[in-house]
Amino acid sequence: MWASLIGAVGALLVASAFSVPLGRDPVPPAPKVSAHNRKPAKKTKKPASPPPMPAPLLPSHRIVAFYGNPLDARMGVLGQGTSQQMLGRLAQQAQAYQALDPSHPVIEALELVAVVAQGTPGPNGTYRLRMPPSLIESELKLARSAHALLILDVQVGHSPVAAEVKYLEPFLKQPDVELALDPEFDMNHIPGGIPGKEFGSMTATAINGAIDVLHQLVVQDHLPPKILIVHQFLPQMVPDWKNIHPLPGVSFIMDTDGFGTPALKTANYHSFITNQPIGYGGIKLFYTQDTPLMSPAQVLALQPPPLLIIYQ
Repeated sequence: MWASLIGAVGALLVASAFSVPLGRDPVPPAPKVSAHNRKPAKKTKKPASPPPMPAPLLPSHRIVAFYGNPLDARMGVLGQGTSQQMLGRLAQQAQAYQALDPSHPVIEALELVAVVAQGTPGPNGTYRLRMPPSLIESELKLARSAHALLILDVQVGHSPVAAEVKYLEPFLKQPDVELALDPEFDMNHIPGGIPGKEFGSMTATAINGAIDVLHQLVVQDHLPPKILIVHQFLPQMVPDWKNIHPLPGVSFIMDTDGFGTPALKTANYHSFITNQPIGYGGIKLFYTQDTPLMSPAQVLALQPPPLLIIYQ
């Protein structure tokens, strides 16, 4: 059933990607005290301080990720070939960056589209399909087999960002699971908008809400710092980016999305990373649609050099 449901959106995403030049592509009571049993009060110990927060991966490391969904190869390289073939290809791609910049150890990652935008409203009218926990668990197991991170990508459709983050919260409590938001498929500000037919947008308020959830998880569960990625390839996708406020324990990455020539991708990186100095920079590359595909050397020549490189 899942394969048939997601198949339609895979085609929709491909069609969307080619519709514009940029494209883009789940206690007992206390005893009574009397004069006969009273004892000297014990000195109360100060409550133990929480353990120090582990050091964040960024900016000392670089992340190289494969994007997609195993139910539809059209959604990205993560779903192409066998799992072991995909992991081998990821390791090879990551090594290319490690060789060019030994000062930044490379961490591999799988970016799973865990909430998939849909071209139809579905039973709840949300235009989104949540991947079942069993699939997410399977991808987490696969990522861990390669000592990689798992990034959960969210395409909300007409569903609130907070609702989808809440759905994924049991997984986000894991120390090696991160979060990505995709404004392109956020139709909450377009009445009747259909994902893939129109380009959506996401507010700083929604993004800050996700940041706050991750911050609270880090503090309450003593987790390593979390990573939040936001994909962007048009200015209107994150119109009030200046109001995004990262919190301690959350590393924020703005990722330059969209396919095209190296010149176009470099210009977009300058617009959304160099000129929007929030957190760290990332870029997404497309094995098929980029013409030609930027080399790792070209990617690392961008200023500032991206600390996240995603391949779709």
